[in-house]
Amino acid sequence: MRCSTVKSSVVPGDDPCQGTATHLLIASSREPLRDPVCKPCGESYVRRPALQARLVPLHTFTPPSAFIDTVEGHRLVADKEHEARCFDCGTTGDVNWFRFQTNGCPGRPESIEVLYHSKDMLCAELHERAAASAAEWWDYAVNFIGAHVGDWRLVTDDEKYSAFFTFRDREYGLRHDLPGGRFGAEPLPNRGRPKPEVVDGDLRDWNQAAIYFHDRATDSGSEYFATWTPGHAKPSDRELIILYTPEGQIHEVLYVPGLWGWDMTIGAICDAFGPLRTILLRTRIYA
Repeated sequence: MRCSTVKSSVVPGDDPCQGTATHLLIASSREPLRDPVCKPCGESYVRRPALQARLVPLHTFTPPSAFIDTVEGHRLVADKEHEARCFDCGTTGDVNWFRFQTNGCPGRPESIEVLYHSKDMLCAELHERAAASAAEWWDYAVNFIGAHVGDWRLVTDDEKYSAFFTFRDREYGLRHDLPGGRFGAEPLPNRGRPKPEVVDGDLRDWNQAAIYFHDRATDSGSEYFATWTPGHAKPSDRELIILYTPEGQIHEVLYVPGLWGWDMTIGAICDAFGPLRTILLRTRIYA
């Protein structure tokens, strides 16, 4: 999404700003003004006392249709200066370069799934096979490709996983039981938390979902919550998932362009705001 500023506040000239919108400008003087802006333009508006504006982070969900191809784990998008650019790691080049010169994307651990157990390891004890797969995946993904893995926890007694780790605040499990002797990483559903409870899940004509999260609360225990309103009368508001503070102030916003299914949208919310705990479906719009 592009910055909505008609005349750039930071670049000379009368042309519209060409920056990418990373924040939402909310002005209390002209509610409900919600304009997507880049950070420099947004800060220039915030400095205007008459506008009484503030900025909140804006997350944008990138649908699969935006990718021109997926090659060796790299999800490619069009690039102005090069034939293609990886959406996840930022590497640029032509499609054939990605096909023959890369093997897995450092910005997407689940793409690094081309490693195989040796014949000896296939017959080894569980703890040996788990430790060997974890060590080899780490050496290839972190030391060779350069994936920036966060917390790393080795597991040697699990029939399915040999390690758990975080990457960009998302939890992953390293599978050592894939078909053909392969092993690789997969993102854990709901970031490793239990499946969220859906309240009033039998409602067919619900207009809004109120969503509560794990680890989203103040020190006093008051909870943050998000609203997703696919039944909103204004079509553009159907594409916004708004995270509120316990006091009801907008804290962050997720933009999901187009109409996407339940699983895709819930996954995008989880990626933007964290693991979901409770989803309350309701027929009227409260927020």
